[in-house]
Amino acid sequence: MVNDAHRERNAVLSIMTIRTLIVLSSFLWVLFLPSAVLAGQAPIRVVATIFPLTDIVREIGGTRVYVTTLLTGGMSEHTFEPTTSQIRQMAYASLYVRVGAQMDTWGDKLLAAAKRPPVIVTATSGIPLLSVHQQELEWNHRAGGHQHEGDDPHVWLDPVLVRDHVVPAVVDALIRISPKDAPYFRANGGKYILALSRLDQDMRTGIGSLSKKDFIALHGAWHYLAKRYGLRQIAAVEPFPGKEPSAKYLAALVSLARKKRVTTIFAEPQLSAKAAEVIARELKGRVLLLDPLGGEMIRERNGYIPLMRYNLSIIARGMK
Repeated sequence: MVNDAHRERNAVLSIMTIRTLIVLSSFLWVLFLPSAVLAGQAPIRVVATIFPLTDIVREIGGTRVYVTTLLTGGMSEHTFEPTTSQIRQMAYASLYVRVGAQMDTWGDKLLAAAKRPPVIVTATSGIPLLSVHQQELEWNHRAGGHQHEGDDPHVWLDPVLVRDHVVPAVVDALIRISPKDAPYFRANGGKYILALSRLDQDMRTGIGSLSKKDFIALHGAWHYLAKRYGLRQIAAVEPFPGKEPSAKYLAALVSLARKKRVTTIFAEPQLSAKAAEVIARELKGRVLLLDPLGGEMIRERNGYIPLMRYNLSIIARGMK
């Protein structure tokens, strides 16, 4: 009888413990929900093609948005193909944020999967786009390269263009989708504009103090940054990103680097640094990594502003 009573009591305690855990877990689940969900408002679903745009949307949208990124995991925008799961993400998106200028057309293919047309923000819209720098273009042709002139889409690497064009466009798009949240989006946008202005000032100070102005990078991603802060990208190691340059082209690039006294070659984590390393060895120089994309889990580069501060530190280190 005692054993039966003991077992019955343990069973009751076990049931009570399970119920307690269920209640506690439910409380914790609610505690960590976004405030928009707690208020009975589902967050705005956003799809962005690259991580810098994702982070910009999050800074402005805060708890009112849920953003997914198409280009992830150190992939290059020049070689990316969307997955089936990403097609499903686009199906329910209310906002689609892309670069434009033919850079992320692979993302545009997903628009056909949308259950209803999303609002679209194009980062390059309204910005006078740069073409491949004419001096670099002519040099590439003389060296045996085949880089073609066209619009440069890498506008997000200029924080002033992000501040003055991209941020207002995202604010307007979010307000269009959820007008009642307009004060929230405008307040977040204003704070972010101030942060971008501080970033711009720090970049002007840091780059303005450098004695060297010419540099060579893996591909032509850095013209907007260079123009903003008084630098010159004189050549690209890979005129076509992802395509190995010829031996003739590399030899001409080494000669140009010696003439311009360039000893640091800037590569990128998304693309092979093999050709850059060949040039650096010939120059008895080094390869440093500039990063145009960053990513969620990448230390020092897990946000747009941290990414740009990282690039500032690499530029300063490589062009002393």
